[in-house]
Formats: sequence, C-alpha cells, structure tokens
Amino acid sequence: MIDGERVVNGAAWREFCDRMAAVGDRILADDFPSEPADRAEGVRHLATQVACWLTYATGYADPQHPAFFRSSDPVFLWGGPNVDQVARRARVAGDGVYRISGHMGACEEFVLQVKLGATQSGGADVGTEISASQLGVGPGDDFEILLSAEPQPGSWFALDSDASFVHVRDYYFDWQPREPATFVIERLDTQGHPADPPSPDRVAVMLDDAAREVEHSLVFWRDYQARMREAAQEVNRFGEPAFIGRAVRDMQYSHAFVVVGSGDALVVELDPADATLWDVMLYNRAWYEALDFATRVTSLNHRQVAVDGDGRVRVVVAAFDPGVANWLDTEGRPEVLATIRWFRPPTTPTVHASLVPRDRLADRLPADTAHLDPGARRDQVRARAAHVAWRYRS
Repeated sequence: MIDGERVVNGAAWREFCDRMAAVGDRILADDFPSEPADRAEGVRHLATQVACWLTYATGYADPQHPAFFRSSDPVFLWGGPNVDQVARRARVAGDGVYRISGHMGACEEFVLQVKLGATQSGGADVGTEISASQLGVGPGDDFEILLSAEPQPGSWFALDSDASFVHVRDYYFDWQPREPATFVIERLDTQGHPADPPSPDRVAVMLDDAAREVEHSLVFWRDYQARMREAAQEVNRFGEPAFIGRAVRDMQYSHAFVVVGSGDALVVELDPADATLWDVMLYNRAWYEALDFATRVTSLNHRQVAVDGDGRVRVVVAAFDPGVANWLDTEGRPEVLATIRWFRPPTTPTVHASLVPRDRLADRLPADTAHLDPGARRDQVRARAAHVAWRYRS
C-alpha cells in the first residue's frame, strides 16, 4: 500500500514502477499467449492500460470538481468495448449535486449509469440507468440531467449515497463523418470553490488506485474470457443470448469463439426482427481488445449490413475477403471472440452459425447476396476511418 510518507521520500514512485514491472513479468507466464505477435500485443496492451488508469487516477480523481474521461477509444482498448459507442466516466460522490449537460450531435442514443463501487472490473453495481430515448432526446438535441440526493427542478434523478462514478456510453450506428456528442459534468454545490492542491496522501491514493486497476485488469479480463471459453465447450457456436449483470440493463449478449483457417469461413445468420438495434464485432484473445475497427471491417451493426431477400442477415467471418457486403475480417488470427449485442430485444434473439469450406461458400449463401468488389471495399473502409476520425476528434 502506497502512503504519503513514501511519496515524499521518493519510495512511492519506485514502488509504482516495481508493481508495473511485476505485471509485465506476469504476462510472460504460461497462462498468457507466448507467440511473438501475442507478446508484442500484450506489452502494448499493458502500456495503454498504464496510460489509461494513471491518467484517470491523477487527472480525474476529484468528485468535488469532476470531468469526463474517455476510458475506451481506439487507444484505450480493454474489457470487450462496443465499437459502436464511446465510453466515458467521471468520479462523483453521493452527497454532491451534479449537472450533466451537452449536445447530442450525431449521437443516436446514450446510456448513462450511476455506478456504486469499484471503477472498473471490481464489481461496480448499477444504481441508476438513464437513456437518451427515455429523456426524449435524439440527434441534434440538447440535454440536461441533474443528479443529487434531494429532488431538483428539471430532469432530476436520485443519486445513491454509495455512488462512485458516472459511466456514459454514447452510440453511433450510422457511421458518418459528423460531429459526435458533447458531455459536460459540473458539481453545482462546489462551484466557486478552488480545488485542493495535491497532498502527499492524495498522490499516494492516486498511484495506488492506478496500480491496482492495471494489476486487476490484466488478469480479470483474461480469466473472464477463459471462463467463457470453458463454458462454450466448442468453437464456432454462439451461446444462448442473455442479459449480463452490471452491463446495460436492456441489452442481451451472445458470444462465440471463432476458429477459421484460410480455407474456411463462418456464416452467422441473424433475424433483424429480433431487435431494432443490434451489432456484431470481433475481439482478440487474452487482452479482450476490439480488433482494428477503423481500417478494417471487424464490426457491423443493423445499419451497416445488407439484408437478404428472405429478410434475414448473413455475416461471413473469415480471414480472406469473400467479396460479400457482410464480411468480418479476423485479421488472419487463429482464434477470435465474436460478440453479438441486441438492444431492447422484444424476445430472446436467435443466432445460427455454420462453418463452411471456402470453395462452398457461394453455395451456402442466397443467390441475391450483396457483393462488394475491391474498390467498393476500399470505399467502405475509408468511410469507417472518416467516421472514427470524427468520433474521436479530440
């Protein structure tokens, strides 16, 4: 445990660095992947985790004077992020009065959760959940939300005494190069009062919090995938869609561990009637990062897919480009995790997957399957990159 005295005499920083070095040694153990490419990816992942949680702990730790921190983006990838959304968080305290306001821009929906407890994977429960659609706001609208223990005029929601942070997910399904949403958080009952300077004890807490998040994250998400992999029992098969505790309350998830060689493809069949909002995306193993979603097609949602003439959607997961519109690129990895999310499904969704030899793929798909030639594929990727550049513009 890092303490204030050790900050003053310099031992705290050395201890923090030693703890990070120990995590670097931890990912060299036999229960982490050992191929050179995996090791390189793991070291990069560790570096981004240190950058993420050290920045959050040192720059966004004050619930008296909060600000939103973007905790998941093309750099900070962890915990199976949904690439149709931006994730951001801000520290709060249960005795505060907070105003969250902003402009929707191109955002089509957001889900704001008040979390109780640890800030990442340590068991933060959901106290309150608010959506843009619940407030009646959509793209281009302004919004304002008030959070406090006592009622306030306007769009007020009760703030639990154990509240520790606000987590916002803003969603973009129509990937266009347009201005994204703006979110601002203010603590109204402390405005006009200067923030306290960093004391040795506060800096000790910051360093300890950051180190603990990194230490916990690396093992937690590896074990999370390992448990899912063991429960799946077989590859290339999606599990029964289900709600997940502490996630978005109205969302069902299904996962499959996909293993396709250069000579095979996985055809995933969905019924669009199962939910008006849904998406499917790919992740790497162990680190639980989203695959490159800006310069490759590693995710698709209900707006981006072509629907077949029979009213169903078929997505082809493969290491090669099959020339179909609904292709997900595995980046040639030996195994990836595929996740489907259905937002507010009216009933439990259905999903079917079948492994098909490359030379039989055309026989497995309907005759009216939409295709893309290489030029159209490049245009598809350019459009994705332009949207990502705008969504994470600053």
